[in-house]
Amino acid sequence: ANVRKDNNLDDHYWKLIRRIAKNIKSLRESKKLSQEDMFSFGFERRWYQRIESGTYSVSLPTLDRLARAFKVDVSTFFNKQ
Repeated sequence: ANVRKDNNLDDHYWKLIRRIAKNIKSLRESKKLSQEDMFSFGFERRWYQRIESGTYSVSLPTLDRLARAFKVDVSTFFNKQ
């Protein structure tokens, strides 16, 4: 399940998801892109907002697409700020 309410996933997991979301948002902002601009990389605005909200369990293929859009390595999303 890709929603925050999934009881099978623990707090540690959701802390990681929130860190990833924060890093995604920081990267987007550092590139001077709006959430609407992400459409040009194939991301529907509402779906993209869910990714940045930290309440959506983002998949590895999605992280790969984001890394390509931002021209960074996927590992960048996991860095502690």
